[in-house]
This record gives sequence, C-alpha cells and structure tokens, in this order.
Amino acid sequence: MKKTLLPRLFAVLLLALAAGCNPPKYAAYESINKDFTASVPWGWQVMTDQQDNDFSQATFIGPFDPDFYLGAPSFSVRWYRRYRPHRLTDGRLEMYSGADDFIKQALAQVYGPEYFLLTLEGKASYENTKGTEIIPEITLKQSGLKAKAFTVESATPAPEANKWGISAQAGTDRPFVLRKHAYVLVPVEDGFYVLTYPATERGYQTYLDKFAGLMGSFMPRTAGPGGAKIRVPGPKAS
Repeated sequence: MKKTLLPRLFAVLLLALAAGCNPPKYAAYESINKDFTASVPWGWQVMTDQQDNDFSQATFIGPFDPDFYLGAPSFSVRWYRRYRPHRLTDGRLEMYSGADDFIKQALAQVYGPEYFLLTLEGKASYENTKGTEIIPEITLKQSGLKAKAFTVESATPAPEANKWGISAQAGTDRPFVLRKHAYVLVPVEDGFYVLTYPATERGYQTYLDKFAGLMGSFMPRTAGPGGAKIRVPGPKAS
C-alpha cells in the first residue's frame, strides 16, 4: 500500500502571486494513476493512498475550519474494484459487490441504526427505512455518466480530546459530532468511484459549492488504476 503527501497541488501558485493575480477557484487535478481528472479547490493539499489496482484514494484537505471535525474540511475520490478486499487502517477488511452494496453497508455499519438521508442540497429527506431507501440518480455535468448522490446525517459520540466540529447534547452537554456526509457514487466497468464530502451540520454549506465543482467536473478515463478505458457520453447539448 502506498501513501503520498504533496504540500501543494501546483507550484504555479507562486507565479500567480508574483503576477499580482487572484488565484483561481479551482485547479485541474490528474490522479497519480491517470485514471481520472477533476477540478479541485485551489491550494488544497492532497494525500494519496493505494492498494494495488483494487483500491485507491485521493484526499483533498482544505484550510483550518473550526466547524469541521478535527478542524479539517476535505473531499476524497476513492476507487473500489468489485469483490476485492481492502484493509482499513484499523485492520478490518471491506469488500463490495458494487455501488449499491457500498451504500447498504455504509448506512448500516457507519451511520446506523439512526440516520437521515437527504439530497445534496438538503431539500428532501428520507427517514431510515431499514435499508430500503431509494437513492436519487443524477447525471454528472462533464462526463454525462449516471451517479447515485445523497447526503447522510447522523450523530456520533466525540472523543474528549477533540474540540473542533463538536456539538453539545441538549440536557447532558455530552460532546458529539453531528455528521453531514455527502456521497456521489459513479459505477463503471468492474468497479465504482466514490466522491465524498465528510462535513458536519454546521460546516456543510461552507464548501458544498466546491464539492459540486469536483462532482460536476469528475471525468474517469479508465475503470480504476490500470483498468480498461472508459467511453463517456459527454455533456448534453443545452
């Protein structure tokens, strides 16, 4: 398994500052495996992780924000090959048959038994119905690919040592994190990509527009690292 931390996405930031220009909102990012491209927030750090060609992850980390857990807003793009196990940092294994299986397992094991499902904009909600929820499908702006998109809201106890992104439970003042995590799952041949925005309820709106920029610009080139080339429908004519 390989991990890489890059201090900045692009050194050309120095050129922009030297020229007295305001930096752009987004930077064009190409994965280290060249399997996808996307627009990511300018100046955010990037950390990568990989397990052979079965799993990969690029995490984009923004500036300190006290409304986010551990003070760190972030996005990530993960790749999962179907039926291939991936070992988590705590030693547990995860494996999925596809995007729907990922959703089912995440809702049950990460957020269950009590959670609420919302659209990315938070305009409609779907209360927990024991794994029978219907996840909305969207069309990605640039690629034209179909994706399943939703936000899940759920509370979890907070470690006492952490003081960022924490709320106090009414009546007890016990610390907890009110998670508001956005997901966009893009099924492709032999696997699927997962775009995530793990926010809190307080911080969610702050970077939602930037997550929408990542989501809309996401363009897979191959089915994961070393996978077959992907032909995408492309954007629809207006």
